[in-house]
Parts: sequence; structure tokens; C-alpha cells
Amino acid sequence: MSIVIEDYPYLDVDHPGGSNFMWFMSAADSQVLAAEFGMSHPPALGRILLDNAMVLSQNAGWEGRIGLHAAPAGGDGLLVMYGRCGLTRLPASAALPSGIRRRNDGRFFYVDERAAETLAAALDASR
Repeated sequence: MSIVIEDYPYLDVDHPGGSNFMWFMSAADSQVLAAEFGMSHPPALGRILLDNAMVLSQNAGWEGRIGLHAAPAGGDGLLVMYGRCGLTRLPASAALPSGIRRRNDGRFFYVDERAAETLAAALDASR
């Protein structure tokens, strides 16, 4: 499941514009999928949910730009997962757009236009 906010300030302040922001992203518990639905190898859906956000951003005219904040409860594993999915981590020292009230704790990620094009193209055959 995911919740995407449209027309959110793009996190890279050096390139202002709109983007989609992944407000919430969660996969089903693998134990539930195994016990209730007999799935021996539940799929990893994080990359698919990110792809959905990028395609929605492309369709909205934001060229695939997305951003998200990795929940601290996800620990370092969540940071690693977003990096493996091709997202760029915004340094904790980087300024955030003026519309964002939260401080930058170093857990923000984004995808620029070039990365979005590459990442989306990689899943074109599955779409």
C-alpha cells in the first residue's frame, strides 16, 4: 500500500519544481502472506511502489521526480533498501524547500528526472 502526495516541493532545492512525495509505503507482512495465502516467496514490492510514484509524477508533468522520508522505525535497513532501489539520499546538511517544516535528519531521498527515466524504463516490460 502507498499514499502519494501530488504537487509537493521537490527536495533538491538547487532545482526547484514540483514532485510527488511518498507519504507512506508499506508491504504486507510476509508471514501473513505465507500463512493466509500460501505464498512461499512473497514478492518485494518496494521497488514497484516507487515505480508507481515515478510514473504518476511523469504523468503529472513533473518528469518522474519523487521524494520521500525514510521512517526512523525502519532503521538502517530501510535506508539501504531505498539506496538499492536507485534513490539518491539527501545529505543531512542540505537545505529543504521552504514549504517543508520538518528538519532534515538525513533520511530524505529523492529521484531526479534522469534517474526516474532510467528506473521507469527498467520496469517498462512489466507494466
